[in-house]
Amino acid sequence: MSILSNSIYGSSTGKGVGGLLSGLDTDDLVNQMTAMTRNKINRQYQAKQKLVYRQEAYREVSTKLLSFSNKYLSYSSGSKTNILSSSFFEAYTYKPSSSYVNIAGNANSIKNFEIKSIDSVASAASFASSMKVSSESFSTYDQIPDEISRLAGETFSVTYEGKTYNFSISKDFRDDEQTLENVSEELNKQLESIKDKEGNRIIPDSVKFEFTGDANNSILSLSGGAYLSAGSSEFLDVLKMKTGEEEGKSSTEFISKDDLIKNQSDVLANAKNEEYITFEYNGSVKRIELGSGIGNIKKLGEHLQTQLDKEFGSGKVKVNYDENDPKNISFSTSEDNNVLKINSVSRDLSKLTGLESGDINRVKKDVAIGDSGISNLKVGENGKYSITINDKTLEFEKNATFNDIIKAINDDKDMKVTVNYSNTTDKFSITADETGLHTGIKIKYDGEGSLANAFFGIKSDLEEVGTNTKMTYTLNGSEPVTIERSTSNFTIDDISLELNKNAQGLGTDGTPVTFDVTNNVDEVVERVKNFINEYNEIVTLIGTGTSQRPNRSYAPLTPEQMDEMTEQEIKDWNIEAKKGMLYSDPKMTRVLSDLRGAMGGTTDTSSLTLAQIGISPAYMDTTGKLVLDENKFKQKLTEDPEEIANLFSGALKEDGTKSGIASQLRDILVRNVGISGTSGVLVEEAGMSGGLTSDKNSISDKIKDYDKKMAELKKDLQAEREKYWKQFSSLEQSLNQLNAQSSWLTNMMGN
Repeated sequence: MSILSNSIYGSSTGKGVGGLLSGLDTDDLVNQMTAMTRNKINRQYQAKQKLVYRQEAYREVSTKLLSFSNKYLSYSSGSKTNILSSSFFEAYTYKPSSSYVNIAGNANSIKNFEIKSIDSVASAASFASSMKVSSESFSTYDQIPDEISRLAGETFSVTYEGKTYNFSISKDFRDDEQTLENVSEELNKQLESIKDKEGNRIIPDSVKFEFTGDANNSILSLSGGAYLSAGSSEFLDVLKMKTGEEEGKSSTEFISKDDLIKNQSDVLANAKNEEYITFEYNGSVKRIELGSGIGNIKKLGEHLQTQLDKEFGSGKVKVNYDENDPKNISFSTSEDNNVLKINSVSRDLSKLTGLESGDINRVKKDVAIGDSGISNLKVGENGKYSITINDKTLEFEKNATFNDIIKAINDDKDMKVTVNYSNTTDKFSITADETGLHTGIKIKYDGEGSLANAFFGIKSDLEEVGTNTKMTYTLNGSEPVTIERSTSNFTIDDISLELNKNAQGLGTDGTPVTFDVTNNVDEVVERVKNFINEYNEIVTLIGTGTSQRPNRSYAPLTPEQMDEMTEQEIKDWNIEAKKGMLYSDPKMTRVLSDLRGAMGGTTDTSSLTLAQIGISPAYMDTTGKLVLDENKFKQKLTEDPEEIANLFSGALKEDGTKSGIASQLRDILVRNVGISGTSGVLVEEAGMSGGLTSDKNSISDKIKDYDKKMAELKKDLQAEREKYWKQFSSLEQSLNQLNAQSSWLTNMMGN
């Protein structure tokens, strides 16, 4: 049986002895003997599935109605799609005489609106530093060492009393003299670093790393009941250790001092081309590999300069080092506004030089601000960095990153400014969050090297203010009116204006800004066409459902039947089985009748009818679908747009009168699916998927009743199975005894 069969019949696994001696197919016999009960379950299952299909059909219609209501009959959808609003039938195109002015609002007012002059346009206070922020270079360690520790940057894990602790050796672990002693000290410092909330060691002193042997040949041991449970490949190779409770307590071979280090020349003159740096220059990425023959820092610098010239162009990237006594290397560009960074660098070369992925000739945004590359930055007397903007001071710890500081400034509600840093220009800018004279930027100068000085290059307190919009206009023949506003977007009576910053100065030469208003009937026609099409989809869906007879030859499939069919056969069968679920359904028939009545009747809000404006039933169609005569509708819309709006949108309060068509439709939909799909005749019957009513409705209650009946029958089926299996088990046991007796008699007679 399939999983689905098991889910409604229960497990078919027998509880007893199969037909080993009798030769009977016990499973099959039990299934035959319980067929009547399984058939009862099948009938309940099929009846339940018909309810499920009916609920699906109801919900499909309800979802369609609710979507239609939300789009066309709800004020939350806006006037462009809300046919209850008279604005639905308005579509004006406004063409200003200047492209720097946008306008919207009442068409009649805009026709009689004229801007005489725009003396100024509101702007936010802003300031852009003229000073570059970073040193525009990055470099290796000040002194590239003669050798590196192979353990620097490596990771390992120690397990103690069932808990595992993870450690990472600092990348800067590069003692001038790598010895076994300082290696053990570093490892034990790692163990000491694990502490509880009170600052006490978690791993006791008894757990420690120790070397035994002489200075050149020693074994590293981990004592105190702990063991090495994990380690990077380099860590395990250097210390000759294995992981695991049995083997992770000491080195398997002797370790010498030479095992701990790599010489500078070994890294730089790698014959296997394992060492490399990937540079990115203005978005172009190139990988430069080190080959044999680069034995020292000077040759490294020469090699990198040659390859960078080849990849990015001669002299574009500069590799800087002391020709006579090279101790380090720095990288910069020969021209302004060029960005150079490192995308990746091989591990040993990074250990040797200190170069890392993310190094850039600009500000490093994700490291402590003091290490970010900002020039001349100094910490304050209190050991913190601080900046005061608009009388609000923010303080930052030394470990705060560039990104932390910029985010804190931009998120501060009192400062009301936005700070930006340009990677390309290597400069800061700051802009007030609001426009107008009432807001501005005040930055306090806190001395040389302060954040304010380092970011913006100011040498004294800075104060900038915004500007207001100042404009003169006439409306409906009025005398010129001069207004001042703090924004560039504002409303004058029922007109909304948006001014581009370049609008400043318009009209000052005596040529006013005027507006050409045209009625765009094509847009309204498109809205009405979409409305009619979606209405037709609804009446077609309901009409097809209520008129389609069920196919009695296609009952819902039982799980056993599905076991014998292919996926496509099941799919095709279910299509037929779901037909007719709404056939002559009184609730759906009523909805269809009401919709047809609303779209085919009259109103008391307009002298027009739908037929008079070009909306009529489809020829030879009885489903209720409508067709739109676009030419006729356009003509009527041009002649009498207000009367058309009244036909749809008008609402009357007196009893016994008919509101506009849209209002009638809204009443029908609210009665059936409510305002949000949580109430109404159809929702009470079948609910809506994924909401509060999904299992609180009439059909769901009936489905639960079938589930209860099936559960009871399932218990009966299980009891029958156990009874029959018990009987067959007794039969097998009896046959076993008879066989034993027969064998005994045969043996006795033979003797």
